[in-house]
Amino acid sequence: MQELMKYLKARNFESRLKKLNKKLSGKKVIIYGTGKLFQAIQANYDLSKLNIIGITDIKYLPEDEGKEDFGYKIIPYNKFNLLNVDYILIATQNYFSLEDKIKKISTAKNVLPLVKDSIFYKFIYKLKRVQFINKRLNSKTNTFVLIKTNGQRIYNPRIKNLKIKFLGQNNFVEIYEPFFALKSVYIRCGNNCHISIGQNNEYYQAKLLMGENNSLKIGSNTTIEEASILQRNSFNNNIIIGSDCQISYEVIIRSTDGHTIYDKNSKVVRNYTKDVIIGDHVWIGARTMVLKGAQIPSNCIVGACALVNKEFTEENTVLAGIPAKIIKRDVNWDRRGPHEFK
Repeated sequence: MQELMKYLKARNFESRLKKLNKKLSGKKVIIYGTGKLFQAIQANYDLSKLNIIGITDIKYLPEDEGKEDFGYKIIPYNKFNLLNVDYILIATQNYFSLEDKIKKISTAKNVLPLVKDSIFYKFIYKLKRVQFINKRLNSKTNTFVLIKTNGQRIYNPRIKNLKIKFLGQNNFVEIYEPFFALKSVYIRCGNNCHISIGQNNEYYQAKLLMGENNSLKIGSNTTIEEASILQRNSFNNNIIIGSDCQISYEVIIRSTDGHTIYDKNSKVVRNYTKDVIIGDHVWIGARTMVLKGAQIPSNCIVGACALVNKEFTEENTVLAGIPAKIIKRDVNWDRRGPHEFK
C-alpha cells in the first residue's frame, strides 16, 4: 500500500482527481480495474463526487451481475463495453494498451486513465509498439535457425513462402533442411516456445500458432496439404507429430479450446490444455479435427471429417466418426495410389 501511495503522489493524483470531478460532473462513469491500485485510491481518496454507476474487471463473470463490490454495482466483464455511459476510467498502472483496446470496442463516449502518467511514459510505450523497434528489441532473445544437411547452422535464413513472427521473447525455432514451403507457411510465437521441424518436410499451406511455454515437434518426411496447428491461448503444453505422416487439407490440430469453461459455483476450470501426440506414419484425412488430449498411435489412418478427442493405443487401425472410434483393424497405408501400389 505504501508503494502505491508513493506512486499516486508522484503522479499528483490529488490534483488529477479534482480535475476529473470538475470535468465529469453529472456524467455517467464506469471504473475499469479493481486491483490494488483502485483499492489504494478507494481507501485514501474520496470518489463520491464522481457519478460511478458501476465497476468492472476481468474477474467479474456473468453470474456476478447484480452483486456489489467495494460498495459499487458490479458490471460483468462481458457487458461493460455495451453500456451507454459517458466515461470509462481505467484504474490500472499499465493502462496504455487497455486504453486503445477499450476505445475500439466500447460504446462509451470517452475512455480515460484514472491515474495519468507523464507524456514521456506514453511516448516510450508508443515507441515500443512500432513494429521494427519491437522486432529489434526481441531479436536478441529469439532464435530461428536452419540446420543444413551437412550440419551447418544458418541463423535467420530467408526461406521462400515461410514467415515467422515473434510476438514475445525466448523463442527457439529450428528447421532441418531440406524444407519445402510450397504456398504459405506462417509461424507465430508468444513467449518461451520451442518448435522443431525435421528434415524433408513439405508443406503446401500451414499455420503454426503458439502461445506461452509451448513445444511443437514434427518429425522427418512429414507432409501437410493444409493444416492449422494451434497452441495459442495455451500454456506449458506439447504437440508431437511423428515422422512420415501425411496430413490432408483443412485439418485442425489443437491442444486448447481457446476459451475457458468453468464451474459456475466453484469457478474451477474444466478445460485445461492437454498434450497432443501423433505417432509415426499416420495419415490424417481431410477436415479432421484433433483436439486436446488426443493420442493417435503409429501406422494409423484417420478418416475424413473425424473428431479425435481422446487417447487411442492400438496401432494399425482406422479411426473415424464424431467422436472418432476404431472402425477397422490390422491395416496400414502407403502414399501411392491403389493401382500404383498393386
